[in-house]
Amino acid sequence: MQSWHGVVGVDGPFASVYLDVSDHLDLRWRAVRDQLEGFGAGPGVLAVLDGAMVEATPAGMTGRALVVGDGRVLVDRFLPVPPTGYVARFGDLPYLLPMVDLSEPLLPHVVVDVGAHGAELRGVDPTGRAVAVASVGARRPDRRLDPAELADVASEATSLVDLVRAPLLVLAGTLSARRSLRVALPERYRHLVVEVEGAPDRAVAALAGRADQDGRRAVVQRFRDESARLTGRAVHGVAAVQAALEAGTVGTLLLSDPLVGSLDADGGRADEVLPLLAAASGAEVVLVGDAVRLHEDSGALLRD
Repeated sequence: MQSWHGVVGVDGPFASVYLDVSDHLDLRWRAVRDQLEGFGAGPGVLAVLDGAMVEATPAGMTGRALVVGDGRVLVDRFLPVPPTGYVARFGDLPYLLPMVDLSEPLLPHVVVDVGAHGAELRGVDPTGRAVAVASVGARRPDRRLDPAELADVASEATSLVDLVRAPLLVLAGTLSARRSLRVALPERYRHLVVEVEGAPDRAVAALAGRADQDGRRAVVQRFRDESARLTGRAVHGVAAVQAALEAGTVGTLLLSDPLVGSLDADGGRADEVLPLLAAASGAEVVLVGDAVRLHEDSGALLRD
């Protein structure tokens, strides 16, 4: 939630953009610009976004979140998980909800992209950032990695696994190189290995998944328990949730994934109004999918 604080207290309009920055960025960004322009974004807003897009994407990151308002960038986050295609909105309120989903923690992991002549390795933390990288190449570029060099790759891989405490070791590259490296790994690390075909980034985003499944389940169970006991700590429906958020009594805002955008709150779309109120009050936002049925796709757990 801390990365949202820049939008609180700022007058609109806002441009909110979420896009895949892993490949074909020029084409995707052109489509985003055209859509924002169609929504009424002026040259000044588009110029601010253009300037932000010059920044290079860190290794391991595949998504980007940008919110612009008041002539400046208010939110700029690289994300470990990209949206499907892109999301672009221009309106009186910022659209923050996709950031909840796309910036959820990943499992720490190590990626080894191994080929005939060398390997590139990176250890990735729960934010999706590469915190350690290594490269191992054949002693002669005109020949394949020999067994001793494969052992070096295996040693670097296990060192990175230990460094980031990774429960996942992803091997990418040619089939023969992956299999050779797998055999070279110490046996106690082999149960962590998953092999992937092609470029690893998209596969890694799916494999690393969400690290906070246990936390989500705990929130859902508590919401069910409080609802069943009629303690008054579980709030249901857009109007009641909005009132509790405005009163500052919400500890956790629960939303379906995604919140139905056609629902209205007092002041605009519910999927814009409720997350913005949560940002202002410091409430946690949890997307629960279909794990629990929420009246009007929204619920809240009040603070203790």
